[in-house]
Amino acid sequence: MQKDHAKPLRYGYSTGACLSALGCGLWQFLQTQTRPSEISLTFLDGAEKELPLLWDKIEQGILQIQKDGGDDPDCTHSAILSASLFQSSLEHAVKEDYILSLGNDTLILHASHGIGLCTRKGLDCEQGKWAINSCPRKMLINNLQKYGFGQSREKQVWQLNIGVENGEELTKKTLNGKLGIIGGISILGTTGHVKPFSHDAYIQTIRICVRGIKEEHGTHVVFGTGARSLKCAKGLYPELPENNFISIADFIGKSLEIAKEENISEISIACMAGKLCKYAGKQFYTHAHKEEQDLSLLFTQIEELSLAPGDIFNDNWKKAPSVREVLCSFTEKAQYRILEALAQKALNFFRSIHAAARFHLLVCDFEGNLLMKLDTEKNHAD
Repeated sequence: MQKDHAKPLRYGYSTGACLSALGCGLWQFLQTQTRPSEISLTFLDGAEKELPLLWDKIEQGILQIQKDGGDDPDCTHSAILSASLFQSSLEHAVKEDYILSLGNDTLILHASHGIGLCTRKGLDCEQGKWAINSCPRKMLINNLQKYGFGQSREKQVWQLNIGVENGEELTKKTLNGKLGIIGGISILGTTGHVKPFSHDAYIQTIRICVRGIKEEHGTHVVFGTGARSLKCAKGLYPELPENNFISIADFIGKSLEIAKEENISEISIACMAGKLCKYAGKQFYTHAHKEEQDLSLLFTQIEELSLAPGDIFNDNWKKAPSVREVLCSFTEKAQYRILEALAQKALNFFRSIHAAARFHLLVCDFEGNLLMKLDTEKNHAD
């Protein structure tokens, strides 16, 4: 049998990983006066990676790093991030800052320039605070701990100022403005890695993975849109081999076509609410830069459900710019009904591509916990 060979693509690292590199590099410099050309980081998936540092401005107390997006260059590829770290006090923190504490050390995380401010609820950064998502903050504190942060003999307060050169211009190439993030880019990253998204090569990789499952006589493939959804799926199917879980990113349509070509009979698809809306809308490819989120289907679905007034917290949901913020306008019970109705439409879309397969749709919350599981045979929520 002829094998497919896809050229391996180079992974990069996120702006969130750059934040950790700068914080740890500066902490190590203040503790040891050394200037390593690279800093070792532990990513949130457990991987270890060395990131290069730029020490040209350290005499002014500034450390820099140039983001490398690997073979997935987006608008922040090659962006210069800079940071400074110094002793401070909580009185110097402003309301937009994040306060991260570990042992005897407390860190004020402050955006100095080029990083946006979150002005809406429902995003992964807190309303009224800098657009630095939760996973980058977690990765930062985890790695600082590795370098001894938290072990000061007495209680200490430190301030880390982080900035992005030309961040105000870069954000114009993103959807931040529509999402309610103003003034700069977001510091992002679920694990710290940037996976390569060259379309042809990525689809080829999915094809090879599915074909490998078939060659090992597997019949059940689990597609996930990202790290959190796949983690959720792995918890639900602990009996399945690791190779049966495939990250498909935005390539839902092509992935289902491949599964059909390889005669895969059982397919689980794990996703969150944003992707679910796109699946319900029959979007074959779901990248935000290609398919900006059309919420009209979501609005129509909500109106069709005729929810009780007690299920609605406010009447501004039609003006919300994201699925997450729309859902925040409703009670948990109402959210479940909305997602369940969308999920049924998504299952119909999947069946239109691969009618012979049995589908399981796993809808996860924004932390990656399972909200519901729908099945094309049972045709109801478990």
